[in-house]
Amino acid sequence: MPRLVLAAAVLFGSVAAAQPVTYFVPIASRTTPALPGTGAVDVALWYSDPGTDVGGSLLFATTGTAPFPFTLSTANAAAVVNFPASTAGVASTPRVLVQGIRRSLVAVAASGSVVLGIIDNGQWTPLSTTQAINGGPPLALAAVPDGGAVLLVSDATATQLTRFDLGLSGAQVQVLQGLTAAPLTEPMRALALDGARDQVLVGGNTLGNLYILNAGLDAGPAAFDIAQVSQGRLSPPVTGLAVYQGINAAYLLVTSSAGLTIYDLLQLDPLPGAFRVIAQDVLGPLTGPTGVAVTNLGAGSAFPAGVIALGDATNRGLALVRWDDIPPDAGLVIDPATDPRGPPTDGGPSDGGCDGGSCPPPPSNPTIPPDTGPFVPAPESSSCSSASGGMGGLAGLVGLLAVLGLRRQRR
Repeated sequence: MPRLVLAAAVLFGSVAAAQPVTYFVPIASRTTPALPGTGAVDVALWYSDPGTDVGGSLLFATTGTAPFPFTLSTANAAAVVNFPASTAGVASTPRVLVQGIRRSLVAVAASGSVVLGIIDNGQWTPLSTTQAINGGPPLALAAVPDGGAVLLVSDATATQLTRFDLGLSGAQVQVLQGLTAAPLTEPMRALALDGARDQVLVGGNTLGNLYILNAGLDAGPAAFDIAQVSQGRLSPPVTGLAVYQGINAAYLLVTSSAGLTIYDLLQLDPLPGAFRVIAQDVLGPLTGPTGVAVTNLGAGSAFPAGVIALGDATNRGLALVRWDDIPPDAGLVIDPATDPRGPPTDGGPSDGGCDGGSCPPPPSNPTIPPDTGPFVPAPESSSCSSASGGMGGLAGLVGLLAVLGLRRQRR
């Protein structure tokens, strides 16, 4: 055991000596007005309908009790009539076919249960479900190839996830409860469902680790990055997760007490090339953002090539950063052309027919343009290796040594 502890100490010392590259970028704008209260500010992105101006999308800032929507392009307060007033968490995904029309689906967690709905012409329309959905936050949504969606919801202890498959072709949402994942070793704080790679990313609240599971919840959780040996990439708690998806780009954005860390998911081992981003303005640096959302699409003249929204608990709002303000040295792909919303389906003119008013009822035999991913595949049997995230043997050894070190400290 002494030799193992010595090896762990040497390894920990060597990785602690190296810190990730850190870029300081300007905050382009902040949401107004400031949010009331204290505590963490989380954020979720709701996309406007396909074929409409992306700048009309909404950022939902949540403080654990109430939602506050802001227009993406202007950062000004918006209004959504009849949106649930008591909200502990919000998740949304585009590309879902709701009664034949491609829309953005919204899931709202409050009082231990989840409700579903859509936003049309500034008004919330709830969707009835065939069964109650309990749990959350955190929660996550993603579209599936048949036009439905997958919803992941945590339990009351925030240590286990359950999958729900949602069918939205009829007047009532068909809910099929799937697997419940094996429990985590710490409560989860943040959650992202990466449809393009059929995986779930989870951020821990106490140890501050990142975990990865198969989207079917039949593989994992496995360690993605361990805060204790992350070389400064992570520091507990992990407060937010978001995925940037382009044609030739896929990045995981993670907020924690270490700042914003970006991992390249297309790398076999995303850890060595990960880097930190610290956003700053006259109010100072945002060193511990409490939530994150991202879009690759341009949103007006202020954000021509993508937006990162960060929760700022100190200044009570969201800080917005231009994707193209991250220095070229970081090597990030800029892809404002790949539309995650997919093509419109209402057959109307270029305005989509859904942006300025109610969508028309779908025809009896609607013609839906072909759509491409990213999607979450239907659940299938898979091995634990599918949840490894491409990490090498060194990462597994690091995780083992971290656990042994923790156990020794407790003795």
